[in-house]
Amino acid sequence: MSLPIRHLAHFSWGTLHSPIDDPRVSAFAEAVPRVNARAETSPGFIWRFGDERPPAEEAGWSLFDDKRIIASYSVWESPEALRDFVYGGAHGAFFSRRAEWFDQDAPRGYVLWWVVPGHQPDISEAWSKVDLISAEGPSDEVFTFAQLTPAG
Repeated sequence: MSLPIRHLAHFSWGTLHSPIDDPRVSAFAEAVPRVNARAETSPGFIWRFGDERPPAEEAGWSLFDDKRIIASYSVWESPEALRDFVYGGAHGAFFSRRAEWFDQDAPRGYVLWWVVPGHQPDISEAWSKVDLISAEGPSDEVFTFAQLTPAG
């Protein structure tokens, strides 16, 4: 018996040192469209939410009241595809410089979960996964790369 096909959903958020339009984070802000375009042409990429700053009325989470917080969520064919993008290429180069732009002592993190093919998570679903991992820790339902479980 084979396991059903699943895709990997990803949600991450971080707090910039300054709002995204501040010159102190301009190198990061200017790279976002280029890095997002790379994501969209990366092997295994399926879908991503199109804006790092969800409108407050859509965000559904009080942290988005802070203009420095940005988020990203996407769906990938496999953990390997997401991992290759996050830690390699253009994104990996910027990821390794994250301390230049992100406040390491402020809210930040990421969460992963399995979704059925064709599903596009909304922000409410993403935050529910954050709440779940915060309340109960990693599980088969929500996890990080460190606790990755087989799709199923």
